[in-house]
Amino acid sequence: PCNLPPEQRAEDIRELMATVTNDSLFDDPTTPQAQALNWVTNEDAIEPTLCPDRKMLQRYVLAAFYFATEGDSWDQCSAPAEFDDPDAVAAANANCNRVVTPFQVNNDRVGDTSTDAWLTPVNECEWGGIACWGQDTPNLEFHIDQLDFENDGLAGTLISEIGALDSLRFLILEQGNITGTIPSTYGDLERLLILDMDFNQITGTMPEEIYGLSSLQQLDLNDNRITGTISPSIGDLNLLTFYQIDHNFIVGTIPTEMGELEQLRIAFLSVNDLTGTMPAEVCANRNNTIPPGNLGVLVSDCSGDPPEVVCSCCSSCAPV
Repeated sequence: PCNLPPEQRAEDIRELMATVTNDSLFDDPTTPQAQALNWVTNEDAIEPTLCPDRKMLQRYVLAAFYFATEGDSWDQCSAPAEFDDPDAVAAANANCNRVVTPFQVNNDRVGDTSTDAWLTPVNECEWGGIACWGQDTPNLEFHIDQLDFENDGLAGTLISEIGALDSLRFLILEQGNITGTIPSTYGDLERLLILDMDFNQITGTMPEEIYGLSSLQQLDLNDNRITGTISPSIGDLNLLTFYQIDHNFIVGTIPTEMGELEQLRIAFLSVNDLTGTMPAEVCANRNNTIPPGNLGVLVSDCSGDPPEVVCSCCSSCAPV
């Protein structure tokens, strides 16, 4: 295949995947990255056989995501028992009904209504929970646009390689059992509009790199185990309209820079360990001010005597 001897093809594939993965991870066959490398090199049944290029790199990243989130134990869309067995592929496809959340976008899309099982021998855009850019965006055609799972039994950890999918606009991994931290490489997803990973078991602090996502409109991480503080860099997300971080373990005060989010409409900050006073700069954005701002929903831990957060402008206070 690819006019290369098998050994050379395997070497070239490993070299390509090492551009997004620490090469040492390939030496331990139990890592998701090593499993994904073996799959794209030796087990992927797609025809014609893929050569080491950008298309294979994207397919590798998705395969690594599959293995890292324990794809064989997903509620649906798990890979077939045998990758090259038509009956096994058909059985896997029959157990996949996952389509992506529909969004109003101004471009054609591929795979947004497809429900093929993962790691089956079709274009990865056809796998359930995936949508890609369409033919009217030539530089992005068949690049991943949306990765979308809700309540499908995803577990394991988040891999840094997702940051290589720089065409991604919608990353939605809700209601699972994902653990570990948010990789800093997610800050490389410069087109990202929605980051939604609520109701998981994610730990650690919010990577500072996330605040560099200048296109981000929705940041939804409620009901996890996230720690640390709200960074003053929150003010850099000037297109943010929805911010939900309630039910975590976030500490410190609410930074005044949050008042720079003039497009923000909804903010849930409650059931954390935040303290202090809601900044006047945030209150000035409420939709009941003169002139009115956009912030219609602002919820904090402002119940109790004394309250953890003093907030005279909140739309509601979480009960103690």
